[in-house]
Amino acid sequence: MTTDFTRSEVRALPDFSLPLGHSTVARARRQRLGPLRQVTIIAAKEFSDRLRSGWVIACVLVWLGAIGLTSFLGLLQIGRIGVQGYERTVTSLLNLAQYLVPLLGLLLGHDLIVSEKEEQTLRLILAGGVSRTRLLLGKFLGGSLTLSVPLGLGFAVAGTAIGVAAKDNGFGPFLVLALSAVVLGILFLSLGLALSAFSRSRVQALVLVLLTWCLAVFVFDLVALAVLVSTKAAPAAQEIDLVCDATHVNLAADLHSAYDNPTARSAVRSPVDATALGSTPPIGWLAINPIDLFRAVNLPQQTGVPVPAFTLLLCAASWLIGALALSRWRLRRIDL
Repeated sequence: MTTDFTRSEVRALPDFSLPLGHSTVARARRQRLGPLRQVTIIAAKEFSDRLRSGWVIACVLVWLGAIGLTSFLGLLQIGRIGVQGYERTVTSLLNLAQYLVPLLGLLLGHDLIVSEKEEQTLRLILAGGVSRTRLLLGKFLGGSLTLSVPLGLGFAVAGTAIGVAAKDNGFGPFLVLALSAVVLGILFLSLGLALSAFSRSRVQALVLVLLTWCLAVFVFDLVALAVLVSTKAAPAAQEIDLVCDATHVNLAADLHSAYDNPTARSAVRSPVDATALGSTPPIGWLAINPIDLFRAVNLPQQTGVPVPAFTLLLCAASWLIGALALSRWRLRRIDL
C-alpha cells in the first residue's frame, strides 16, 4: 500500500534528525537563517576545495616569489641589485601585477558554474532548495576569498620583509598597490564567473577567459591609441600613451634614475604638461578598462592622470554589479 503526501502535509512532518521536542525550533531556525547559511556554506566549500587542492598555497608562494624577486632585481635596468624600498618596488611590481592578477581572477572564476553543469551537480544543488541567486553569491564570495587570501598574505609577508630589509617606513604606495590589486582581481573574477555561466564546457570557458585577458591587457590599449591618433588628438594621445603603456620600461627606468637624481625627479613626476593638454584627463577611456584604472591609481603623479575616489568607486561598482547581473540573468535561463 502506498501513501501520497500533499506539500502541506510534508511540511508538517517532524524532523527525525533531531529529538522530537527540538524539531519545531530547528525548522524555525532554518527558515530564519536559511538564505544566509546557504550562501555561507557554498562559499566555505568553494574555499576549502581550493585549499585542499593546493591552489591557495601555490598562489601564496608564487606571489611571494614574484614580489621578492621584483624588489631584489627591479633595478637591473639601471645596473643595480638589492632590496628596494616600497615606492621603487611598486614601480617595478606594477608591470607584473597588471598581467598576473587579472589572469588569476579569470582562471579562478572560469569554472565556478560550468564545472557544476559538467559534473551534473547543478540540478542536485538547486533541487536541494538553493536558489540560483544564492548559488551565484556563494560561488562569487568563495572565489573572492580564495583570491584575496593568497594576495593579501603575499603582500603582507613580502611588505614586512621589504620594510625590515630596506628600513623603509613609507608603505603608503605599497598598501595602495595591495588594495587595488585585490580589487582588480575580484573584478576579473566576476567577469570570469559571467563567462563560466555562458560557457557549455570548461574548455570553452578557458578559451573565453584567455581571449578576454588578451583583450583587456593588450588589445584595448592599441585600439584606444588608434582612435585617438586617427582623430588627431595629439595631447590626449600622448597622455593615454603614458597611462596605457603595457611595458613601462622606459618610464620605470626614468623613475628609478630620478630617485638618485633629485633635480630630475620633478621632471619625471610630471611627464605631461597639464596646460599644454588644454583638456581634462581621459578618465572616460580609463573607466572602460579596469587595468588602465589600476595603472593610473598606482602612478598618479608619474602619468599626470589623477583618478578621483568617487570615479574609482563608481567604475569598480559598475563593473562588479554588471558582471554579477549578467551572470544571474544567464544562470536563471539555464534549462535543467
